[in-house]
Amino acid sequence: MEFGKKVYYCKKVVGKNDTFEAPIEITLRPNDFSLMPTRGYTDIEIYGKDAVNIYTAYAKKIKWGTTLFTQGSRFYVDGNAPSQDEENYGDKANAEVDAVLDDNKFLKLMIKKLVA
Repeated sequence: MEFGKKVYYCKKVVGKNDTFEAPIEITLRPNDFSLMPTRGYTDIEIYGKDAVNIYTAYAKKIKWGTTLFTQGSRFYVDGNAPSQDEENYGDKANAEVDAVLDDNKFLKLMIKKLVA
């Protein structure tokens, strides 16, 4: 995705199924938070034909910390944004965190598109 664009993140509430915190707006910036389609050989080996529905994001640990992003949390990507007509936070999010991996100075997030 293009730098300068915005995505929104709703952290999953621990112990409560399908309950998420209020969305956080994240602006895509180099050396801060980036989001791109999955391309790496290893990631494609892991996800196979589903790799077309996977994004890879990198979040700088010194800014975002190591506990904000969690598996099962939701993202609004591809121009999708939270709206007032959602009954609960994250209801209309179109992607979910599949894995959070520690990658030196960054967290590597594997984000799977939710197919309707």
